[in-house]
Amino acid sequence: MTANKPVISPLRLFLLTAACAFAAEALVMLVLPALPLDSLFIEAIADALLLLLILTPFLYLWLYKPLVTEIHSRTQAETCLRRAHSEMESLVAIRTADLSRAHAEISLTAQVFDNAEEGIVITDPEGNIQRTNSSFTRITGYDGDEVRGKNPRLLKSGHHQPEFYARMWAALKEKGGWHGEIFNRRKNGEVYPEWLSISAIRDEQDQVSHYVGVFSDISELKRTEAKLKHQAYHDALTGLPNRLLFLDRLSMALHHAGRSGEKVAVLFLDLDNFKNINDSLGHNFGDLFLLEVAGILQRTCRQEDTIARLGGDEFVILMPGVEQPGGGVTLAKRLFTAFAQPLQIKGNTLHAGCSMGITFFPDDGDSPEILLKNADLAMYRAKEGGKRSYQLFAAEMHNRVSYLFALENKLRLALPERQLVLHYQPKVDIATGGIRGVEALLRWQQEDGTLVPPGDFIPLAESTGLIVPMGEWVLATACRQAKFWHDRGYPLQVAVNLSCRQFMEKDLVERMLAILAESGLPAPFLELEITESLLMQNRQLACDILGQFKQKGIKVTIDDFGTGYSSLAYLSKLPIDALKIDRAFIRDLPDNTADATITRAVLTLAKGLRLETVAEGVETVTQLEFLRPLGCDMLQGFLFSRPLPAEALEEMLRAGRTLTV
Repeated sequence: MTANKPVISPLRLFLLTAACAFAAEALVMLVLPALPLDSLFIEAIADALLLLLILTPFLYLWLYKPLVTEIHSRTQAETCLRRAHSEMESLVAIRTADLSRAHAEISLTAQVFDNAEEGIVITDPEGNIQRTNSSFTRITGYDGDEVRGKNPRLLKSGHHQPEFYARMWAALKEKGGWHGEIFNRRKNGEVYPEWLSISAIRDEQDQVSHYVGVFSDISELKRTEAKLKHQAYHDALTGLPNRLLFLDRLSMALHHAGRSGEKVAVLFLDLDNFKNINDSLGHNFGDLFLLEVAGILQRTCRQEDTIARLGGDEFVILMPGVEQPGGGVTLAKRLFTAFAQPLQIKGNTLHAGCSMGITFFPDDGDSPEILLKNADLAMYRAKEGGKRSYQLFAAEMHNRVSYLFALENKLRLALPERQLVLHYQPKVDIATGGIRGVEALLRWQQEDGTLVPPGDFIPLAESTGLIVPMGEWVLATACRQAKFWHDRGYPLQVAVNLSCRQFMEKDLVERMLAILAESGLPAPFLELEITESLLMQNRQLACDILGQFKQKGIKVTIDDFGTGYSSLAYLSKLPIDALKIDRAFIRDLPDNTADATITRAVLTLAKGLRLETVAEGVETVTQLEFLRPLGCDMLQGFLFSRPLPAEALEEMLRAGRTLTV
């Protein structure tokens, strides 16, 4: 530190004093002579001033300099003190700020510790709990005071073996940390999963001073994972296994069966006419219907069977441990029995008809994919056979599938290339023997002149949706032909079959009336034949549509009566005109007692409801003689005539042919 200089130096003091003495002397010389003073007095004053001037240095050295020096020393000391005080205050401020920051950090750390979402527990080297946070209490249910000084083993769930904890401690000692999933137990006894991370804290001597455990409750994460896994392997609507899970279980079943020698059955099930339900009642209603079907399957199948929904209206059933093929057939029959019961859904009575294909391991395939594919093929063969049936897989079905695939491609060209034709089969009045009407039957005549069997292409047209434009063509052609006959003096009633797909079209009534009007045929000479099962799918909708037809004068007949599951009580409410007895009941008359009983009942029922009756498939005189006394109104079958082209039928009309038996 540098000392400050004196305020006035001796030289400056001497010069200042001399200047003052000179000024005083000059003042004396100017002022005193003017005063009435003695000259001696004036000289005395001048001498005194001169003496003061001479003594000034000595006075400075004796009096002023020590005083100035003392003052200077004190001033210098005070300056040093002030400077030291300022430095001390600055140092105190810095240390205070450091302490404040340290306190804030400690406070923040404490808040983070206590408010962390994860549970935190600190133990001593022996594992005794020293401190926990609030999340520890929230997750485990234990308050910090309850567990302080205790070992964390009080949380053990018993879910893990001792080897698990041995590996945990080995990792802590070797690596200084461990993390993983563990199951612990809450205070209330509930076992829960948690993700735990343990770290060893070491002191300056590199010795473990504490263990810190950080854990989180992953129960919700586990539930979410389980839900996502369930969604990945189960159908969202029914909760049944989906294709992935089914193939996985089928693969396991085949592996087990390969070692045990047992058979495995796969049943492929497809609902009949499900699209009609969706189209007429809506997809929400269709979903309720599928849920009911899933319930039937679960109640009917064995507990060890796997039921899966592949999508849409397709279900598949895995039957492991089948000792013989009859096991799969037995289940199929039980399912048909269960589906025979009508379903009541929101005031609608529906029937869950289905077709099934069945395959067996190892006879029909040695892999899940092949077994499923072959069961699918067998199911389609069952549909071709008339639905509501099952079919066992056979090797020749592959050829059948190839044939149908090629046939479908050709069928798409049949209508635009005018390969479709209509044949007409007479309906004969049993009482008079005369022709009262005809049924228009669709035929497909290919370019080479060969006719494709209706049983081949009609189901194919239904499944592909081609039946809708084809059906409109049939209606328009039949109406024009009937009008042509009317104009030539043959007022025949023409019957046209209405398919399920057509019936569910939203603008069905408008389009049919437009076609009828365009042809010029009077409405009473058009007859629509609708299958019994179609009407029972949605009775209210059927009543509404048929009621509109009746208002316009169009005749309505229930085709294949007796083959469905109709309610006789509801039959009286349908706006219909006639019942057509299916050929299945006519074929074995009168020898088959059951068929004879059913036929009598139908004819009696129709008479009571004032409905006309038509027996189709009449081929023998014996069948006619059975039907005549029972009051059957009309017959249709080979006994009178096969289906004929329009020209051939017109020749029959000109000839005036009648039933002569």
